[in-house]
Amino acid sequence: MAGETPRLGLGIFEQGDDWDHTDTVEAVDEHAIVHGPIAERPAAGEYDDELYHATDQGITWRWDAASGDWEYFGGQGSADRPVPGTSHFEAATIGSLRTAESPVWNVEAHGIEGDGKTDVGDAVHDLLETVAQAGGGIVYFPPGRYRLERTPLVGDDTILLGAGRSTVFDGPRPEGEEGRALLSNRGYDEPGYGGASNWGVCNVRIDAPDATGIMPAHADTVRLENIYGDAIYYHHIDVVSSKNVVVDGYWATRGGDGDSDAPVQFDNQNAGTGANSVWDGSEDTLVAADDTPTRNCTLTNFEIDPENDPDYGVHLHRDGNESLTISDGYITGCGHSAIRADTGGQLEDLTIDGVSCRENARGISLGHVESGRRHLTIDNVTIRTDDDDLAAGSGLYASGFDEAAISNVVVDGEFTNAILFDDMADLKLSQIRATGPKHQGFRFRENVDATLTTARAANCGTVGIYAGPGSSVAYGGVTFDNVGTEVDIDGETREWVTS
Repeated sequence: MAGETPRLGLGIFEQGDDWDHTDTVEAVDEHAIVHGPIAERPAAGEYDDELYHATDQGITWRWDAASGDWEYFGGQGSADRPVPGTSHFEAATIGSLRTAESPVWNVEAHGIEGDGKTDVGDAVHDLLETVAQAGGGIVYFPPGRYRLERTPLVGDDTILLGAGRSTVFDGPRPEGEEGRALLSNRGYDEPGYGGASNWGVCNVRIDAPDATGIMPAHADTVRLENIYGDAIYYHHIDVVSSKNVVVDGYWATRGGDGDSDAPVQFDNQNAGTGANSVWDGSEDTLVAADDTPTRNCTLTNFEIDPENDPDYGVHLHRDGNESLTISDGYITGCGHSAIRADTGGQLEDLTIDGVSCRENARGISLGHVESGRRHLTIDNVTIRTDDDDLAAGSGLYASGFDEAAISNVVVDGEFTNAILFDDMADLKLSQIRATGPKHQGFRFRENVDATLTTARAANCGTVGIYAGPGSSVAYGGVTFDNVGTEVDIDGETREWVTS
């Protein structure tokens, strides 16, 4: 072995260091990872799941004993050496979460078993503390079911990485403590956005009937990617008083089984109303309640198809949500609304784009408030419920926004009213179709200043367009088909054919 660098598993042995040849042949430390150029990666690993980080590639390789080959494990690669077989991580915006020098920590190598029987929450929490002290890294959970009997806290610059649906997180909680967070972050009790930053959870399944799932709290820059949601007590994802959180790739088969049951919630820990908490195995601690708004967050590439009829698919909860985007998704099976904002809750800069709301009691319901909301954009949205017994209320409802642009929207079903607005100062609607409501296609109930162009009201039980007290509607290119009355202005029926 003269001239060779032995693989100690304790780091990289440098040429010229003293070492005992016999010591290194006897055992390998499976807790560590070897770093080096790809050219020096050995032809075969010494044990299953051994990791080798190719520093010149920015890629970590895993030895798979079953196939007898090195397989891609993690890392973004480089421009000339991309991740083999995928461009997904190249396109992701989580590059700041680790560097080429960051370690990869395999939880099995640290004695953490995903056997579905052993409580490992304390061990995972301790490992995450170690990773935080080391400056962050990737914590890998191989296929298995991991029982997190307490809430492990993720630190800065750390990714929890699973193997997809085969990596399952469960969160047993004592009776009376159901709904405490399954996972959260360090600094959840800090004011403002003083919690952990640049962290993420990728490729895991949540099946935790006694817990709330992943809860970023007072966190900054978080990416939750490819999250699969099965049983849960409240929410699979509950974003609390955090900013720059991206949920990209989320599939829910159930909503919560507790009294707050939306699969996804954007929340704020408002003073005097806070209820979000972590569980340390013996007691719960509330997230800091200082009115910090949830800001600049995105839910995209998602499907919510629950079998247990939750009230909402996505819930915008309490005052203070700012700059939220919900895009490219599908929501079905909700007993109240696919997307819901609290009555009286303040919102600013809400965008809903490319979302299909099918077979819900209502589609989008942004509860009543007279004023204070700013900037609403809804585009490329379909709201359709063919089940007449399920359809209720309004397919689309919004109130209290000082400026709103709604375009390319279809509302179809036997809702009470297809589209309803209150207290909207500058509402612009175009390319809108309202079909099949029991009563009104477009209802501008009170104090609405609207412009309606290129629209259609069809099969409306009573009125195609209703404008109530204090409302003014300018229109053009509006057509009616099979409506009881075409236009009703504050109780006065008017004949209004094609404009």
